[in-house]
Amino acid sequence: MKPMEGYNKLRGGYYTPDKISEFIAAWAIRSPEDSVLEPSCGDGSFLSAITRRLGALGATADQIRENVTGIELDGGEAGKSAQYGATVICEDFFTYYEETIDEKKQFDVIVGNPPFIRYQNFTEKYRKTAFSLMNKHGFHPNRLTNIWLPFLVLSCKALNPGGRVGMVIPAELFQVNYAAEARQFLSIFFDELTLVTFKRLLFEDIQQEVVLLLGERGRGRQGIKVVELHGLDDLVEQGQSCLEKAEAKPSDHSTDKWVKYYLSNEELDLLQRLNNDARITNATDLYEINVGLVSGENDFFVINQEAVAESHLQDSVLPIISRSEQLKGVQLTDEDYSNLVSFGKRVFFFAPGNVDVKDLTEEQRRYIQWGEDEEFHKNYKCRIRTKWYHVPQTWRADAFLIRQAHLYPRMILNVKHALVTDTLHKVRFLDGVQGPSVAAAFLNTYTFALSETIGRSYGGGVLTFEPSEMRKMRIPMRMAERLDLQKMDLWQRNGEIEKILAYSDAILLREGLALSEYEIGLLHGIWNKMSGRRMTRKNQKNQK
Repeated sequence: MKPMEGYNKLRGGYYTPDKISEFIAAWAIRSPEDSVLEPSCGDGSFLSAITRRLGALGATADQIRENVTGIELDGGEAGKSAQYGATVICEDFFTYYEETIDEKKQFDVIVGNPPFIRYQNFTEKYRKTAFSLMNKHGFHPNRLTNIWLPFLVLSCKALNPGGRVGMVIPAELFQVNYAAEARQFLSIFFDELTLVTFKRLLFEDIQQEVVLLLGERGRGRQGIKVVELHGLDDLVEQGQSCLEKAEAKPSDHSTDKWVKYYLSNEELDLLQRLNNDARITNATDLYEINVGLVSGENDFFVINQEAVAESHLQDSVLPIISRSEQLKGVQLTDEDYSNLVSFGKRVFFFAPGNVDVKDLTEEQRRYIQWGEDEEFHKNYKCRIRTKWYHVPQTWRADAFLIRQAHLYPRMILNVKHALVTDTLHKVRFLDGVQGPSVAAAFLNTYTFALSETIGRSYGGGVLTFEPSEMRKMRIPMRMAERLDLQKMDLWQRNGEIEKILAYSDAILLREGLALSEYEIGLLHGIWNKMSGRRMTRKNQKNQK
């Protein structure tokens, strides 16, 4: 999907490769009499495929003009689309929908590639109409909602009882919170839902992973299928036959993320059974979690030893961890911190206290003046504080959780009692909970597999967790007291994760939960499949 420059890029317009348009049109259009809507036709890639497909099925030029409608806001693009013989309306889709389609007209087929425009770039007049229509149909869009979502759900609402939707949709659909209602709606609305995904990014210029969403009504309940291909070449080579190879999974009709549908039914059944196993402990029964410290300007507040010495701030700083790469093991010790200092890492936090300027030391005042000369005090987080140079602190972390994991998530004990920035999450163990046992038990194959269905991963392959997602983690704690944290810490520092998992799985999963070697192998397969998939995208990005 190559982004057009300037205005077209801002409006979310992207070229759809002809092979994708042809594939979707071939699947969706099955009769020369099919009525077809393309809600965002752009320069006409889909309209070209639609009219050729209908022509191949025997439709006349008059039938095509009568039965195929394309909507396009941009006049120049609408003019290009008109050459394919469809009726092209140059208008905003949502206004046209409200006036002409909503509860007035239905279509047999709706196909397209909706624009990708974030809330703040979505023209207010059109956004207001789109959100009003969504509200009318029971959805609750918010300031995170991207324009592709109302395009999709409103198009579905315009289908007849036996209709089909085929769209190019961002893979965000699988995992973002603002699409949760849509996931639930789609799983209920369509009898059969097929999602064609790709291991490689199809549209590398925008680093946006997409899926081909194929939804069909009137089929009798069939469930959800995920077809995973390597790239566009696979789609071309296999054609429609690829849709018959995927295993159908029952829809759970919830707002849960859809990444789990990459798994086989056998893998899903095992994960679901363990997710409901009362012997495994919920994260919320072990610890509290919150975001790390938000300074407003790390270049001012988070500094290294050289800057501390140069500004004579030895008595004005506290230890802090500012990047996940500074944490090598399963614990942060005094020795670890000393090594970070000697390597020149930014691990000192400027904390003069909640004190008026007149009561600060000369060195503190001089440093604050330098910050104001650099206009750091004008940053939003700084300027809304009573004293811009004083960052309020809440509870000190007992441990840290990796917010953006590459290979796997990890908990690190805060033996040093350092502060932490919001590049990581901070953890406070509940009363009576043994933190070292939790940090050790966190490293097991079940928790790793579960994390891949809880976190979010985009084009770069990193697995990202918000505090709310980390609260959904589950940790097998039976026999966790037998784990040797020091041994696991050494293995972690040496990058020997397989040794860690062989050790912890034998104690936590084999003995603690009585799982068979086969079941533990299935969990390994889930983790390897899911993490390998996102790491493939990361490697693809790095090779560019």
